[in-house]
Amino acid sequence: MYKKMFITLTLVGIFGLYIFLNLGNFVDVSKKPVQSDIIVALGGDFSGCRLKEALKLYKQGYSRSGKILYTSRDSVSRSLDKSGSRKQYLLNHGVAEKDIVHIRRELVFNTMEEVLFIKQYMLFHHYRSVLIVSHPQHSRRIQVFAEYIAQYKKAGLTLYITACHPSWWDARNYYKNKIALKVTLLEVEKLVYNILKYNPIMIRYTKYFKTDKIKLWKNEIHYRLK
Repeated sequence: MYKKMFITLTLVGIFGLYIFLNLGNFVDVSKKPVQSDIIVALGGDFSGCRLKEALKLYKQGYSRSGKILYTSRDSVSRSLDKSGSRKQYLLNHGVAEKDIVHIRRELVFNTMEEVLFIKQYMLFHHYRSVLIVSHPQHSRRIQVFAEYIAQYKKAGLTLYITACHPSWWDARNYYKNKIALKVTLLEVEKLVYNILKYNPIMIRYTKYFKTDKIKLWKNEIHYRLK
């Protein structure tokens, strides 16, 4: 009996260790960029890493529409721009104001809402593909939300996810860096939480599903973000 228990616990321990050591590769599913109809730099990045990468890809011609979108707050670290403004940074680097679209935080509060809003924006403007730029460890969550909850493929939309390159990130050895370890474990936690919150049964109870919120989104898409 004790021998079987010992073997079971050993196998569980080995399996758990295997999962832990490979979490970095699990959360990071970012790929090389692919030319798309639009480029989107997601919010939640106070360093400006995502916007810098999005701008680089924009200048390389990855946005067929000539549009570059960014979400959430406009302000970031002053290491990006003296003004601390994402928009000003893009303007200072040659992007025309008419080609900059800011999806405000009042409209998209978290990653799930960003993914849902971008889908509606694409459908309204007849875009079929989007290149989303985020941090590497954030890419799995974006992929899951787009494929299984927002259902981009079912709507005929193609999503590509690429990443900026923070110096502290190494998917294979993430656990050796305190920052990488912390954000990886947090990503797993957020992934599970959001799947439970936004699954087809529970999503109707979220702020996103409220009629007044959806109306606000539609007004923004039709009148402000053309």
